[in-house]
Amino acid sequence: MRTVNAFRMRITAPLSLLLSAFTAALPAGCATLQQNMAESKQAHIIAGKQIHLTDMNGSYRFCEIGLITGTSMGNAVSNIYNTSGVFDPTPEQFAALNADALAKETDSRKVWLNQVRRWAFDEFWAFEVGDERQFGQIKASWMGVVGVEDLEKATVKGSYSAGRIYRNSKFQYNKGSKVYLLTAPDGGVFVMQSYTDHWDPGLTKAGLDDLGTKLKLPAGWGYKVKVLDRDLTVVPAAPDHLALVLQDDLHNTYEGCDNGAACNFTP
Repeated sequence: MRTVNAFRMRITAPLSLLLSAFTAALPAGCATLQQNMAESKQAHIIAGKQIHLTDMNGSYRFCEIGLITGTSMGNAVSNIYNTSGVFDPTPEQFAALNADALAKETDSRKVWLNQVRRWAFDEFWAFEVGDERQFGQIKASWMGVVGVEDLEKATVKGSYSAGRIYRNSKFQYNKGSKVYLLTAPDGGVFVMQSYTDHWDPGLTKAGLDDLGTKLKLPAGWGYKVKVLDRDLTVVPAAPDHLALVLQDDLHNTYEGCDNGAACNFTP
């Protein structure tokens, strides 16, 4: 269920262009996006399987692989496999992945590769976890599914445009920890969930304090750093568990408090 977070794909075109090759060759599918997402959950979730990670200290390393299926942009979904709690991927292991080869191996239309990055929170719960798969040297667990159109909005463009990603999870930032926040023109607050040095070489956790000086923030947007005076939790609201996710222009990923629906308080 990780967000889906920013990625370095071997193929750099938007997902809408990546999918056009197969959608043009297929008739319009009868299944809806909602039906395909429900089918994915049923096919992959393992009853009772969960992941709980503690003492992550805002620097836990992970990557993601998204297996894309569907017959049109309207109903295409990406099943997200995340390495958290399963495997510690190195940049070299990730660089060895080949999206085209993985698509053939997994019988997917396309494969989305989410560059190695680090979680920015202290504690993590994944309440719905699925099957494990091997991708080259990397092992990962199914942790969520997202419509490809929302995936493109939330993670591909780095454009401060939020998309909805399904994941039944909880992130916690402990009292005394720093949180890195984007503020939207409408007053919405987005909490950084992961960061990467792929678009900002040399970026470390310590460097997040000054990230705002590097971002090309749209009019009305702001970046701020806050030390928490109590624990902050971010949980996509039940029953849909649709997280509101976006990226900044350096492809660091944030989850929205969603007008108080997701956060226990607005930092």
